[in-house]
Amino acid sequence: MIRSLPGSVKDKKALYYSINELDIEGKILVLDRGFFSEGTIKFLGGKNISYVLPVKRNSHYYDIRIHHTEYFSYHGRLIKCGKRRYNDFYLYLFEDQDLRLEEQKILYRKLDECKIDKKKFDVGMRKTGKILIISAMDVTKQKIYHLYKKREVVEKMFDSYKSVLNADKLYLQDDESVFGHVFIAFLSLYIHCKLELLLTKAKLSHKITPIDLLFQYWKVYHLEMGGRGMSTEVPKKVMGLDEALGLHMFPKTIQS
Repeated sequence: MIRSLPGSVKDKKALYYSINELDIEGKILVLDRGFFSEGTIKFLGGKNISYVLPVKRNSHYYDIRIHHTEYFSYHGRLIKCGKRRYNDFYLYLFEDQDLRLEEQKILYRKLDECKIDKKKFDVGMRKTGKILIISAMDVTKQKIYHLYKKREVVEKMFDSYKSVLNADKLYLQDDESVFGHVFIAFLSLYIHCKLELLLTKAKLSHKITPIDLLFQYWKVYHLEMGGRGMSTEVPKKVMGLDEALGLHMFPKTIQS
């Protein structure tokens, strides 16, 4: 869905208006910490929506005792986890052991540099590595965690949308112009994602970016004139990329 919203997108009313317009039956809404509030929990509960809502670190929900009863591995990281029903929803607590160590190092450094006092240090240490998630769904802890982590893929695409495509730099005055700009940028992002998937599948994503791939293919031209087609010479590097990606866009021999 693409549409313009009056006011600030960070305003929680934007979420309420958008949800009321969507048919999300049978779907799961994965939110960002920025949308966390008691009002959001009440609103989603009243709509009977399946949701995953990470809790802000300063929330009182972190004070609720939840025991770690299980553990699992996520991309080589040890994750301890626990679950507890609370009111009309469930609290899922995860503790990333690698993240815990990283955050503890940061807190010790801030304490040594007098950027925080001992009270803030102690509060922070109790929450290091912890991720608390609220959900109305009674499912496995691993499923909730994987749903939460899938949000990172979406955020990565938004980052590409803004940084690579520069689509967030708007100097437009009316809704129609904004919609047209965003729609074309969305199509560009779709192509960008398709190319990224191709590179990942071919195990080339660490060597070349989608933009670099387009620059390589731009070196080849195909002309149609008088019912006849003619292609320029295909560089060896481009032919190698084409074969590795499995696209087979170019014939083995170019006929003039």
